[in-house]
Amino acid sequence: MSDFAGFPRAGLEFLTSLAEHNDKEWFEAHRAAWDEQVIPALSALGAGLKQRLENMLPQLQFVPRAGQSLFRPNRDVRFSRDKRPYETHAAALLWEGADKQLAPSIYLQISPHEVLIRGGLALFEEAQLDRFRKRVLAEETGDALSSILSAAKKEGLKLEGEKTNKPPRGFAADHPRAELSKHKGLTLASTKKGDDWLTTPDLLDAVEETARAYAPLHAWLCAYVAA
Repeated sequence: MSDFAGFPRAGLEFLTSLAEHNDKEWFEAHRAAWDEQVIPALSALGAGLKQRLENMLPQLQFVPRAGQSLFRPNRDVRFSRDKRPYETHAAALLWEGADKQLAPSIYLQISPHEVLIRGGLALFEEAQLDRFRKRVLAEETGDALSSILSAAKKEGLKLEGEKTNKPPRGFAADHPRAELSKHKGLTLASTKKGDDWLTTPDLLDAVEETARAYAPLHAWLCAYVAA
């Protein structure tokens, strides 16, 4: 069983304060809270989710290290007008495949005020996009995907993904999956308002519930797009 007991209040308070004092000097002076509160909780949450999903997604990977499953707090500010150096949330990734950049994944983002769970492939690379469109066009796999997305919507998940303006070649404007064919990436997401429940095991329960609702899309992407 998972030993995740909830996100520590001290870790959430650190993230709240970081939003108010987003500079290197403050972060380094309070770094112990990141290392000793945020990172262990995020690692336990990711490990707990992997364990709970083993019956549905047995190949899901979680590597509790910075640069692997755990995102570093530093923001990439090179091309941004917003020069604040740190994110004010904690984030982790679980994925299936040899290359996590090209693999269907589950992204977790925890902040004091919101929990974001997103699953899928945010942007298909060229070969993946070609496979995706062929499978959407094919009646059996296309209908299966439509059914998966319809069921996920009923569970409260939102369909996301960058899209083209028009359906690609091969899709008539009145094709039943013409809108779906425009996707250049495909993800399902859920956001939940943060509160005291984040400091309890209910957080893992909520993440698991969303991940299970997403899992059929994950399996479809692994079978038909990611390979």
